[in-house]
Parts: sequence; C-alpha cells; structure tokens
Amino acid sequence: MKGYIFTICLTMVATIAMAYNNLEYKGGKRNTACYGECYEEYVKTYGTVVEIEQRKQALANADEFSSIRSLWAGCAACHGADGGGMGPFPSLQGRDKSYIVGKLVQYKNREQVGPMSSTMWAQAGMLSAQDMETIGAFIEAGLPQ
Repeated sequence: MKGYIFTICLTMVATIAMAYNNLEYKGGKRNTACYGECYEEYVKTYGTVVEIEQRKQALANADEFSSIRSLWAGCAACHGADGGGMGPFPSLQGRDKSYIVGKLVQYKNREQVGPMSSTMWAQAGMLSAQDMETIGAFIEAGLPQ
C-alpha cells in the first residue's frame, strides 16, 4: 500500500512539474532546515521564535478589535464588508454599541426580532458576552481597518 501511495504522489509531482516546467521557487528561507551559521543569520534578521510570537502578540494587543476581526467576516457575508446591508439583511452602519449588543443578546436567546431572526440565532449563539461588546464597539466605531 505504501508503495502504491508513493507512486501516486510521485506521479502527481511529475505531472505538475511537466505542466509547470518553468515554475521557479522564490520562497523565503525556512528555519526548519536552517542550522549553524544559517540559523544565526535567521535569528539576527527575524529574531527567535519566541520574539516573533511576542511581536505578533504586541500587534494584536495594539488593535482593540483583533479578537473579533475574524468573526466580522461572518457578519460581513450578510451585512456587507462595510456593514451597509445586503438584500434582506439590514445595514449596521451608524448603529451604536448598545443597539448592536441588545440585538445580539435577543438573537442569542432565540427571540424573534424580524423575518431573518433564525439566521442570526446560530451566529449569535456562538458569541460570548465579551464578543458582543467588542462587535458593538467595532460597529459603533465605523468598522475601523
């Protein structure tokens, strides 16, 4: 079985190589195959893994909305990237935090708010109270980039 899978993988690689024979790898250095002087140079340039993660955390902490940015992608699917609404889904632009949090709490409690309430029940059901507060503040702030 292993030989069969290896043959299939090798065939796929060969097919890709033939189809894209002028493809050139231009990726950056990988630290997984880097040791000795290579690793020392990598650390001088980028820092240690811990330092890289600390910088990422500092960037996330500088953005008060970092915790809900990925959640907003789900909201934007129906309410639009700018919150302006799409089709039967209402605009969120210009709404204040208390309005948004109030509606999300109602949806989380499976209350009927409007004709599309059932669509929001599952969405709001996943949110913590902190998520709702942050989403409300995000919308009130005008969806800052």
